[in-house]
Amino acid sequence: MPTYDYACRSCNRDFTVMQKIADPAPVCPHCGAESVTKKLSAPAVHGRSSHSSPPAAGHGCGMGGCGCKH
Repeated sequence: MPTYDYACRSCNRDFTVMQKIADPAPVCPHCGAESVTKKLSAPAVHGRSSHSSPPAAGHGCGMGGCGCKH
């Protein structure tokens, strides 16, 4: 489930919420106000690109048990 950053218009505090895309905007956990604004944030990207360095030995695949030759 994705996380979203919000800013409260009443108390000016930021908070993060884990919610579905279709869920309505949350209330501020600090003051209970319903007037919150979704903040623009960079997406979380996981995985490897062809430009990343190869994983170190013992990277979680059993040191070659998966056939990746590491």
